[in-house]
Amino acid sequence: MIDKNENRILNIIKYSPIIFIFLIAIFIGYFIKVEHDQNIKSEKEQIQKDFVEQERERVEFITNKAYDFIKKKDKSKTKILKQTLKSHVTNAHSIAMSIYENNKATKSKEEITKLIKEALREIRFLNGRGYFFIYKMNGVNILNSAFPKLEGKDLWHYVDAKGTFLLQEMNKRLKEKKEVFYEWYWNKPNEGEKDFLKVGFFKKFGPYDWFIGTGEYMNDFTKEVKKEALEIVQNLKYKNDGYIFAIDNSGKIISTAHKKMIGVNIHDSYINRELSKKFKLFVDSNRNGDFFNYKIYKTIDDMHPKNKTAYMKKFDNWDWVIGSGFNMEDADSIIERRQKILENKYDKYLKNLVILSTAFLVVVLILSYFMSKYLERRFLSYKTALKNKNKNLIRAQKVAKLGDWKLDLDTKEIYWSDEVYRIFGVDKDKKVDLDFMKTLMDKECTDYFVKSINSSISKNKKHSCIYKIRKNDNGKSVWIDCKGEIDKHNNILIGTIQDITIRKKLELEKEQHEKILYQQSKMAAMGEMLNNIAHQWRQPLSTISTAATGIKLQKDMDILKDEDLTHAMDNINKSAQYLSQTIEDFRNFFNPKNSSFKEISLEESIEKSLALLEAQFKAKSITIVKNIEEIRLYTLENEFIQVLINILNNSRDALLENTIDNKLIIINSKVDNERVTIEILDSANGIDEKIITRVFEPYFTTKYKGQGTGIGLYMSQEIVTKLLKGNIVVSNKKFKYENKYYKGASFKIELSINSKK
Repeated sequence: MIDKNENRILNIIKYSPIIFIFLIAIFIGYFIKVEHDQNIKSEKEQIQKDFVEQERERVEFITNKAYDFIKKKDKSKTKILKQTLKSHVTNAHSIAMSIYENNKATKSKEEITKLIKEALREIRFLNGRGYFFIYKMNGVNILNSAFPKLEGKDLWHYVDAKGTFLLQEMNKRLKEKKEVFYEWYWNKPNEGEKDFLKVGFFKKFGPYDWFIGTGEYMNDFTKEVKKEALEIVQNLKYKNDGYIFAIDNSGKIISTAHKKMIGVNIHDSYINRELSKKFKLFVDSNRNGDFFNYKIYKTIDDMHPKNKTAYMKKFDNWDWVIGSGFNMEDADSIIERRQKILENKYDKYLKNLVILSTAFLVVVLILSYFMSKYLERRFLSYKTALKNKNKNLIRAQKVAKLGDWKLDLDTKEIYWSDEVYRIFGVDKDKKVDLDFMKTLMDKECTDYFVKSINSSISKNKKHSCIYKIRKNDNGKSVWIDCKGEIDKHNNILIGTIQDITIRKKLELEKEQHEKILYQQSKMAAMGEMLNNIAHQWRQPLSTISTAATGIKLQKDMDILKDEDLTHAMDNINKSAQYLSQTIEDFRNFFNPKNSSFKEISLEESIEKSLALLEAQFKAKSITIVKNIEEIRLYTLENEFIQVLINILNNSRDALLENTIDNKLIIINSKVDNERVTIEILDSANGIDEKIITRVFEPYFTTKYKGQGTGIGLYMSQEIVTKLLKGNIVVSNKKFKYENKYYKGASFKIELSINSKK
C-alpha cells in the first residue's frame, strides 16, 4: 500500500523530467536570444573598435607618407634649384663659346659681344623668372636681361643687404674655380627696396675675361615647389574616397578633394566651428602630430552632423598642417552587413534547436515513462529494505543498549528513541526535557552534565559525558555514556545514549585488580628491600658485636684503656647510625606522604634507589656507572623510585643468570626540550628477540618458578604511562665501555619535566 507522501514522490519522479525539459528548452531559447542580442551588440562594438583602430592607423600612415613627401621636396629644393641653374648657365656658356669660336677670326670683339648679348637676352626659364647676366671680372655689367639699365655700369663696389661686395666676391671665387654657386641678397622689381635671398651659378668665360651667370629668388622657387607638391597631394586618393588635405597656419584651406573649399578659411566658417577651435590650439601647441575628433555640419542648423576623426601633422618650414580623416558613419554599413549574417545564422540555429529539442523531448518522455516505472519498483523495493534495516537497527540498538536523542534548542524539548526510554525506565508517552533528566541523575553528576551541554551549545563543542542515573521504573543504578554535537542547520543538539553499566563494572573490577597488582608489586619490592637490609645489616652488626665483645674481654682482663673504650664506642655508634639510616630509607620508600607530586632532584632520586640496592650490587660485584645530567623534576618520587628499583633488579637478575664476568649497569640521562630521558643499560647480552615485545605483559617472567612474579615490569609500565604521564620502551643495544664492546638490554624512560601536566 502506497501512502500519499510516497505517491507524491512517485509523481515527482514521473513528471519532473518533462517539466524540467520544458523549462530547459525555455531557458535555452531565452539564453540564445540574450546571447544573440549580446553578440550583435558586441560585434557592433568590435566592428566600430576595429574600424576606428584600422582607420586611425591608415590615416596616420597616409598623412605621414604625404608629410615625408613634402619634407623630401622641401629638403631637395635647393639641390634641384642649383642643378637647374647650372644646366641653364652651362647652355648659355656653350652658346657664347660657339658664337665666339665661329666669329673670332672674322669679327671684332665688339661685334662678337653684341652677337652673344642678342643670343642670350631673350632666353627665359623657371616660368619666365630666369634670365642671364654677364659681367667683366672687374665688375662692369655686360648683359642683364631683366635690368637693361645696369648694362655698362661698374658694380665693383655694390654691396648687398648683408654687407657683401658681390662683384669683388665673384672675382675672388672665380680666380680659384672656373664655376661656382653663390647665395646673395638682391631686390625684386615692384617690391620696393627690400632684398631677397637669391641662389646663383656663375661660370667663367675665358676668351674675354667674363663670367656668365643666373640666379633665382629662393622664395619664388619655394612657391613653385609648394604648388607642385599641392598638385601631387590633391591627386592622392585611397580607400573609401580618402584624401589628403592641407591648411596653412592661418586656417586657410590650400588643398582638399572638395575644390569649392580651397581658399576658404576654417575660422570664418561657422559650420567648421569645432575644427576651428581644435586647429588653433594645435597650431599654437608644441605637438607635431595628433588625432582630432570633431563634427562636420552641412548647414548652421544641421541637427545631425557627421562625426569625423582626422590625423593632422604640422610642417613648420612651410607653415602648413596636412592631414587625412575618416567618417565614423562609414562603419555603419559594415555593421549592417555583419548583422545580417548573424541574423541568418541565428535563424538557422534557432530552427535546428527547435527540431532537436522536439526530438529530444519525445525521447525523454518515452524514457521518462519507462524510468518512472523502473524507479517505482526500485522505490518500493528500497522502502521494504529500509523497513527491514530499521528493524535491524532497532534490534542492534537494543542489543548494544544504544539509543539516539536530540534536543530542540528552540523549544528545549528532548526526543528519545525507544531504546533510550527503556534504558531510563520511562514510559514512552512521557515528555522529557533537561530538568526531568536531572531528577534521574546522581547529584554529583548533574553539574558536570549541565556544564557539558551548555559548552556544546555556546562554544559548538562536542558533548561527551558519563553519568549515573536511577531508573525511573525500578530505581536501579545505571551508568550512561552520552555523546552529541550541534546541528546548526536544524538548530538541534543530536547524539546517542548508551547503557555502559556492564562496561563500567568491568572497568571498576579492572581498577581493583590493578590495585591488587600494584600492592603485590609493592610487597615484592618490600621483600627485596628486606633482603637488601639483611645484607646491609650484617657488616654493621658484626662490627657492633666485635666492638662490644672486645670491650668486655679487655674489661675482664683489666687492660681496658680509655682511648680503646672511646674508639670502640665510636664504631658502635657509627654502625648504629648506619642501621638507623637504612631503616629511614626503607620507611621513606613506603611512606604514603612521598606518593604525591613534588619537585625532586633526578640525581638524588637515582642515588636513593641505588642506596636501597647497594649491598646486593656490591656483594655480586656489579659495577654501577652513572652519567646523570642534574635536573629538577615535578613528579611522584616514590613511584619513580619503584620503577627504577624494578628495572635495576631486573638487570641484576639478568647479569647473575648469564654469569657475566664484567657485570655493568650504566645509568644515563639526557634533557631535551622540557623532557628528560633516563636510560638503564646492562651488559647481560640482551633479551631474546622472540620475547622482548612481551616483557611488559602481566605475569610474564623468564625466571624459575618461585623466583619471579612477572608483575614488576608490567607495574613499571603502568606507573610510567598512567601516573607519571611518560613512556617506557625496551630494546637490545650494543655499546662500548672502557675500550670494550658489550651487549645488553636498554630500558628508556621518557618523562616530562613536569609530569603533572
